[in-house]
Amino acid sequence: MMQKEFKPIDMRYEEAELRSNRRSRSSISRTIDRVWAFFSSVKVGLWLIGLIILASGVGTIFPQEMYIPQNLPPAEYYQKEYGSAGLLYYTLGFHRLFESWWYIGLITLLLLSIIIVSIDRFFPLYRALKKQPVIRTKRFMDGQRFGASASGSQDQIDGLEPLLKKKGYKVKRKDGALFAEKQRFGRYGPYINHIGLVLFFGGAMLRVVPGMHADELIWLREGDTLPIQATDSQYYLKSDAFNLEFYDPKKENAKFQEALERAGSNVPKNYETELRLYERTGTLENGKPKLEEVKSGSTEVNHPFTFGDYQVFQEQYASEPEFISMSFDIMNQKTGKPVDSIKIDLRDPKQEYDLKEGYKVELIDFFPDFVVEDGVPNTKSARLINPAYVFNITSPEHPKGERSLVGIRMNVGGDDNQYAMEFAGTEFADISGLRVKKDLTLPFLYVGGIIFMAGLIIGMYWPHRRLWVRSENGQVEIAGYTNKNALALQKEANHALTAVGLPELEDRQKLREEGETA
Repeated sequence: MMQKEFKPIDMRYEEAELRSNRRSRSSISRTIDRVWAFFSSVKVGLWLIGLIILASGVGTIFPQEMYIPQNLPPAEYYQKEYGSAGLLYYTLGFHRLFESWWYIGLITLLLLSIIIVSIDRFFPLYRALKKQPVIRTKRFMDGQRFGASASGSQDQIDGLEPLLKKKGYKVKRKDGALFAEKQRFGRYGPYINHIGLVLFFGGAMLRVVPGMHADELIWLREGDTLPIQATDSQYYLKSDAFNLEFYDPKKENAKFQEALERAGSNVPKNYETELRLYERTGTLENGKPKLEEVKSGSTEVNHPFTFGDYQVFQEQYASEPEFISMSFDIMNQKTGKPVDSIKIDLRDPKQEYDLKEGYKVELIDFFPDFVVEDGVPNTKSARLINPAYVFNITSPEHPKGERSLVGIRMNVGGDDNQYAMEFAGTEFADISGLRVKKDLTLPFLYVGGIIFMAGLIIGMYWPHRRLWVRSENGQVEIAGYTNKNALALQKEANHALTAVGLPELEDRQKLREEGETA
């Protein structure tokens, strides 16, 4: 009969009334109740988590804008590298997904859901567990999954108390009844999880707050000084030198030699940039910033250069060095003799170069990465890889000037001119890819992650176990409950019950299922 009469009681919240189950009469209160019930739904929280995971996955299909090369506009880069799919990716704003209003909005809604779920369930549960009666009703005893009933005495119940205490239970007595409980804190594990999630996602949201997070990639040539935009150009970095070391297969361990020989001779072993940090202290008369050196040092892979809350990581380097200057001789093609020479600083080229005896060279146009497209000279990128120039040479014989297109191993239009530019030499500079990072949200992420894991472990490994025993008219009734690992409770309780001569707990749920099957 027991299995047919068993009607389990929902013990998730100890039969406490949840705020989300209330129904108010006034229209305003009903609206509040509907909103509260919506966000307190676990299904809503799961849908929000699913949408965030899906959106995050889309954000990793192509690299985010902060990780793409800086020499092309983002729209042009995504279309050039990934075609129409890349252009669509950029148009829809996925290139800056984690800063978008709708992604932050999803996280905000999830945080709201977590907070409301926690408030809705934690406080009723806490109040119910704090004031647990020792003597329970027959309906309550019969509604527990584990139970037993048999003739017994008060002495048997008294003998049960020390045995349960040895197993770590806290025992309360009233009018001969017994209530034993241990590991109540295990019921609070999910809510500890929620605190960790709120801190973690809240920390992630703080990244959009100015001053809390910065991530900038700087391409810095040797000898150049550039502002750090992440510091609002308050600080500048100068590259004194870039050092690159390659593996020598002959000097490495034998087990690596074969792999290095297959890869070739250009396998980088270490690369670092020697840096100087400057702080802007004012403005000079020419409008340029007045800089004061603050610190010097170096950054290499996994060993950042630090200042304040910022870290400068050696992330990458350009496979090919860039030109920083080019020298040209102005040749009189009739006599074959040079008239003069000029040196062009490619980082800050002049528009005119006045020479001796009335000669002058004008820089009409400049192509950093020269290419001819549809018969028209153009540049593929802003990087100084294959520079070319359009010069106009003014001389006493030709006051209006003679034009020519000059580059490396190229001189177009100069053969018919009396004066021509002849390439005389160049200087190169290596380029470092430096990642400047600042993240004041990390403490929130770390603490949130630790708290989340603590709640997960507490909820999984410390189940809440309870045992109620009461005697009435010579009949001893026993009931047991746990939120996890039910068989362990049954085994633990039965060991104490049989020791004092009381019957073992029966799994009423299992008996009912077996009865229904039969």
